[in-house]
Amino acid sequence: MRILTIYMCKNRRVFHPENYASVVHQKGVEQDIYVVSTEPLMTERVRDIVVPVKEEWPLPIRVGYSINTALGVLNRAGKKLDRYSYLFKVDNDVLLPSDYLKTLIAKGSPIAGVGPALLISTLFFLTKLNGKYPLKHCDDGYVAALSVSIGAWPPAYDGKGRLILPPIRYIHAREFAYGVEYYKWGLPTQLLILIPVASRLLKLMPHEKRSFGANLTNIAGYLWAALHRVKKYSFHEKYGRMRSRHFAEKSLRVLLLKR
Repeated sequence: MRILTIYMCKNRRVFHPENYASVVHQKGVEQDIYVVSTEPLMTERVRDIVVPVKEEWPLPIRVGYSINTALGVLNRAGKKLDRYSYLFKVDNDVLLPSDYLKTLIAKGSPIAGVGPALLISTLFFLTKLNGKYPLKHCDDGYVAALSVSIGAWPPAYDGKGRLILPPIRYIHAREFAYGVEYYKWGLPTQLLILIPVASRLLKLMPHEKRSFGANLTNIAGYLWAALHRVKKYSFHEKYGRMRSRHFAEKSLRVLLLKR
């Protein structure tokens, strides 16, 4: 179970040695770790790949472009992805528990974890993503949605440690773009409304809990996409069915436990 780890860091000024160390010291796994940055980090014992990007690009596009460029560099250097069992994309502002990767691998799922620390099986990446990280306005969400569409719900970390993620900041343009993506994935309209309510009242999906303003902006983006008949992704029908099924099953379990 060898892992190719892509550690995303904008530049040396924001590099967090403690967070990077939490990736290096993962227990029970073997990794080849490369830091992808817009400039050389000039830090000892760090292998970095410099990928210049345009600041005007949206962040998810910069991430996707950087990952694909880095994979191309590694491929030309003989570090082909098919030599690994997994690709692990982790952001610089995440602090991992030491059993994070080991716990996710034990789930046996093609996709596992959360967006800022996402584990993707090589088989899924090569066959379902065609060997390219998506250039989407919700990149990790697209990966997860594609996994859900084939019946594989991405499991979260539930080990003994604590996963520390950066706080979620409300950015209007980003949340609007997320709403457009939700439509393109095939998220049913009723779930667009029900999931935020369920997250608050029934605590069905706490990981999907967002601010009220973000939820409204998501809906605005979704409705804009619907009115403009934006083309949906090829997996939208399967995704819609799987999301509806998952929501119904989880709602039933929660309601029965409350009785």
